[in-house]
Amino acid sequence: MKHQSLRTAAAVGAVLFLGAAPAAAASAEVLDVGGTPVGVAVGADGTAYVGNYGAAGGVRVIPPGAPQPSRTISTGNNVSGIALAPDGTLYVAQRDSATGQDVVGVIPAGAAAVARNIPVSRGNHLIAVGPDGTVFVPNPAERTVSIIAPRGSTVDRTVTVGAGPVEVTVSKDGTAFVTNQDDGTVSVIPAGAHTVSRTIQVSSTPGKTENPHGIAAGPDGTIYVTNISSSHVAVITPGADTVAYTIYVPGGPTEAAVGQDGTLYVASALSPALSAITPGATTAGRSIPTENNPGHLAVAPDGTIIVASPGTGANNGSVSRYAPASAPASGSPQHQETPASATAPSGDAAAGLWSSPAGIAAAAGAAAIAVAVLIVAAGRRRKAARRDHVNGTGVGTADPHAANELLRRRPTDQGWTDAGAGSRIEP
Repeated sequence: MKHQSLRTAAAVGAVLFLGAAPAAAASAEVLDVGGTPVGVAVGADGTAYVGNYGAAGGVRVIPPGAPQPSRTISTGNNVSGIALAPDGTLYVAQRDSATGQDVVGVIPAGAAAVARNIPVSRGNHLIAVGPDGTVFVPNPAERTVSIIAPRGSTVDRTVTVGAGPVEVTVSKDGTAFVTNQDDGTVSVIPAGAHTVSRTIQVSSTPGKTENPHGIAAGPDGTIYVTNISSSHVAVITPGADTVAYTIYVPGGPTEAAVGQDGTLYVASALSPALSAITPGATTAGRSIPTENNPGHLAVAPDGTIIVASPGTGANNGSVSRYAPASAPASGSPQHQETPASATAPSGDAAAGLWSSPAGIAAAAGAAAIAVAVLIVAAGRRRKAARRDHVNGTGVGTADPHAANELLRRRPTDQGWTDAGAGSRIEP
């Protein structure tokens, strides 16, 4: 494994803020963990678990405040999704290195390796666990979500949802909310249900998609959905059937997480940044630049924010750790924007190009150049990595979750075909 070191991103916190001059903020810590970190989860004691999508697999275990991982849990290859149950059981979506079968690995609390595997359909899965230990596995190619009962050994039932389901969040009452990236919708699955109870349109135009991707549930039951191509976060209030309002977050927001105090954190990948939105606010505050390709994030009980950055090639991924004081403050609560149709500021030229699915691929290159030359160079390296993966010569390090890659593809193309195997790398 790559040498693991800690470096302080003082310049990030002190100089490179986006927007207005920031208030004083604690420096971010960046841990070079190697591999291709994608999934991340945080335990009740603040320990972070970071999955490696690389061929070697594994889950890095990072104790609170530690300068490097304390150990690596052995898994299969290509860990895509990772979720932690209330009893400390860790679930990892992976590929069994012995059989080639895609599985959800079960790791008991404190264990050094996967104890058993639960077979699932082919593909990468961004999994979630409910408060009772139920595991939800979205299947993007099949338009379904597989559900594994607490402590189960097989898939208990499969629920049909919208097109291109990519992520799931579960509220305190056990209701699951699924982002359907191809449809521009969110499917709602009540606890114990075998069917969807309702579907919520989260893109501004019915029948079109703005690429909803990340999703998070607040402590009060509010649901937040990142729409990548429109640079908005859709807000769904508890029990609602429609979007209440949207919040503009620049740079292609991809992932979201909510702290125990209700603060929403959003990672944007086209202009690598972390934004914070306080409970009740309808605007995002200043954003802190992050490492390249910020991906999944999690918030520890003490408010520490953990952000996984897959990097731009083999074994150069990192994990950023932000103290609560370093989170940017959001704007004060104001009048809500026009429900479900708030537009981006006129200065965001890319937003206009992204108003229809056909414009997404054309806008991606220009937006990346406008954001930073570095992102263009990174995209070339990722393209080469994907080519090697498809040709069977790579080591599985292509980043399946970068906004650059999502926007470069047609919305209806939910992944790259893995030659000879019919598998797909979902966003």
